[in-house]
Amino acid sequence: MPGLATKMNDYSLLCIPIALLLGAIPSALIVAMFAGKVDIRDEPDGKISAAAVYRRVGLLPFMTVVVMDIGKAALAVLIAQWLKAGPLTVMLAGAIAIVSHQWSIFLRFQGGRGATVIGGVLVAICSVPTLTGAAVAALLAWRIKNSSSSFGMGLLTISVLLFAFQWSNISIPPILIVTPSLPPPFTAYQLLIVYPLLLGLLMTVKALQVKYRPGAPLRPRVGGAA
Repeated sequence: MPGLATKMNDYSLLCIPIALLLGAIPSALIVAMFAGKVDIRDEPDGKISAAAVYRRVGLLPFMTVVVMDIGKAALAVLIAQWLKAGPLTVMLAGAIAIVSHQWSIFLRFQGGRGATVIGGVLVAICSVPTLTGAAVAALLAWRIKNSSSSFGMGLLTISVLLFAFQWSNISIPPILIVTPSLPPPFTAYQLLIVYPLLLGLLMTVKALQVKYRPGAPLRPRVGGAA
């Protein structure tokens, strides 16, 4: 039934528009509106993010946004796998969900830097390495008080672990989209090794775009507002 096989393969590409729509869901804006009747689109730094929700509304809405952002990103990857997309397509769907979050079609191409969404994509693609990297990032953030550097080291940890799995004989923990293989030739697993770093570059690009707007009012959390 070659025709049916082709159709199944075509259906797997539906994960791309689905990832775009899921990533674009403005979690921070929705939660801020419902939790505090606050419109966070006027943030001085131009970011519509979980951090902005924390500043304006508080901790519980912030945690809600984090869960929603991680969930929508992980869902984009899981749907791609459910549609039996190949490893490269699954990784592409994850990247599209991140870009769509950073430049949301529902927010006139505004959005956050995408750290939580990157976490959601990676935890669905390579869960154990990602949780290990998250632990490293959390420890460094506590020690050095620099979230950007800590997040970068977390991503590097994930890549190092994936590289180590390629050359080791240990039992491989859950890597959902592709299993280790030795080069040559080039395989999807080699791309997976550098995939966390490539996603980090997307966040860097977004950070370069986001700039403080002179004259825009700073918005304190609800507890400090008049």
